[in-house]
Amino acid sequence: MNNKLIGGMFGLVEFFKINSQPPPFLNKKELLLTNARSGINILSTLLRPSKVWMPSFLCDVMVTAVQNIDVEFYDVDSHLHVSRDWLNTVQSGELVVFIDYFGFPFDPSLAKQIKERGGWVLEDASQALLSSHVGKNSDFVLFSPRKFLGVPDGGILRNNTSIDFSEVQLTSAPAEWWLSAFGATILRREYDLYGGKRHWFNIFQETDKNGPLGPYAMSELSRILLENSFDYSSISQKRRDNYQLLNSYLSEIALFPELAHDVVPLGYPICLTNRDYIKRILFENNVYPPVHWPIFGIVPKEFEESHKLSNTILTLVCDQRYTLSDMEKTANIILRAHSK
Repeated sequence: MNNKLIGGMFGLVEFFKINSQPPPFLNKKELLLTNARSGINILSTLLRPSKVWMPSFLCDVMVTAVQNIDVEFYDVDSHLHVSRDWLNTVQSGELVVFIDYFGFPFDPSLAKQIKERGGWVLEDASQALLSSHVGKNSDFVLFSPRKFLGVPDGGILRNNTSIDFSEVQLTSAPAEWWLSAFGATILRREYDLYGGKRHWFNIFQETDKNGPLGPYAMSELSRILLENSFDYSSISQKRRDNYQLLNSYLSEIALFPELAHDVVPLGYPICLTNRDYIKRILFENNVYPPVHWPIFGIVPKEFEESHKLSNTILTLVCDQRYTLSDMEKTANIILRAHSK
């Protein structure tokens, strides 16, 4: 179709063909939830830590997912490097969250030190669903399939400990919310096939903002699709190929100019002093890169490096829906705009 849109939520996957490849992120030791934020909520309720530590660069829903427990931030700089000056203040039984930013691994030595102090480590792999390094150093792992795949709902909390998850009783998500989320994925698929109006966008924004929080189960539809409808090897390779193409043009402004063999990227993050101008030019050309993340009003101003990153970062789309030509288009728009 003309004026192809690059970016935005995924449309519902075509599910007529069964794929026998098992999901690499499922190992029968997880809770299948409506969304990832509910995993944080459930885990903090189960562990009842006196404090939850979170990075100063993060999505706001991570903070709001923790209820009735103090949240304290640790410093992450504008290159996504985690400081170490806070580690010795972590107490036994506290929960520490590390993020695999954009699919890249967090420093495993951080997890080792937390565990030595008796803390729990939650690895937020919401941006690293298909990266093979995930879960090797953490007590718990959190996944968000909707960031990578065309399913209407889903979050996964993996348990790498002896803690019994069987006491967690899950119920279905509110029907009205789920039907709206499901409808948005259908409308996006129809848009990609036939064009038309972008009704799915507002519906997606509303359902994402108002997603249920707590012990809500992943829908059977999403579970069946994840287990049967995706070629994960092909998806991983396409994402890596697209990333490498963008990198051949834009490595000088990339946050991660090297793509390790065990990383399947969420997107291609770049930093620009004129970020908002570049974003507007991309929008005018039907390219819609997200911003990960706005943190003003969420993270204290004292974390200056994280706020600097929040004001300059842009995540270019490089997922399996798009071709190398789409990546060339994106890169050339940025290079032309950036040179002005």
